[in-house]
Amino acid sequence: MAAQESVIFIHVPKAAGTTLNRLIEWEYPLLEIYSVDPYFFRWSSAHLWRLPKRRLKRFRVFKGHMMFGLHEILPQPATYITILRDPVDRVMFALYFMRGYKLHPLYWKCRRERWTLEDFITRLRRDNVQCKFIAGAVYEEPCTTEICERAKENLVRYFSVVGLLERFEESLALMKLRFGWMLKNYSSFNVTRTRPNKRDLPKSTLDLIAERNRFDIELYQCAAKLFQDAVSKNAGEVSRIVRELEAARIQDPLRSALFWIGAATRKAINRAYSAL
Repeated sequence: MAAQESVIFIHVPKAAGTTLNRLIEWEYPLLEIYSVDPYFFRWSSAHLWRLPKRRLKRFRVFKGHMMFGLHEILPQPATYITILRDPVDRVMFALYFMRGYKLHPLYWKCRRERWTLEDFITRLRRDNVQCKFIAGAVYEEPCTTEICERAKENLVRYFSVVGLLERFEESLALMKLRFGWMLKNYSSFNVTRTRPNKRDLPKSTLDLIAERNRFDIELYQCAAKLFQDAVSKNAGEVSRIVRELEAARIQDPLRSALFWIGAATRKAINRAYSAL
């Protein structure tokens, strides 16, 4: 990594970002990480943009639910990383996370009105989320061809690692190679299991998701090519690191609990410091 270069992790919602966030918090000093609060991300992101340059310069990592573009205000050089997810699967996951997480702002409305997947798609209008985040577009406005093209250009031009959730360990391997991460311990966080498989959904529902997220599908195809090119270029090292990650995965319940407690503590400290 270049001298004094900061890492900007764009955490696209429901794309394995929670696990990567927790791993990053073990890799860097907590006071050198700025984390955008996932519950108050609008305020937290705006707070980040208002910080004086002398403080911005001290951070080695910026991460969270934020749109592309932070590098433009940083006094130091920076590079981006992200994890993208199959768009249809991401929409399904988002709905079933919302239906199962009581702190989600739409949880009770969703439960009370018994929203279906079709309701979620048509009523919330949260389409092409990955394109909007990577392009730095306005979240509430419709996605366009221009936004999609800008997102693809940003991936090629500004991102050191474009990972895929479906090949998460290989994505971590690329990040370890790029940034020299240790990744001594490995565990998954925030895994939602109560959701259907694509095979269980009607074709009409899948077609509706695909049509409403066609730009995300196009972006994902671009990301998949970039990812595969990077893996192929570093095939031997990636395979070795994946084996190391499999060996480092915590299986023992006690160790897992201790690791989770440690991760939760580090997360709380860093989130509090970021809010100052």
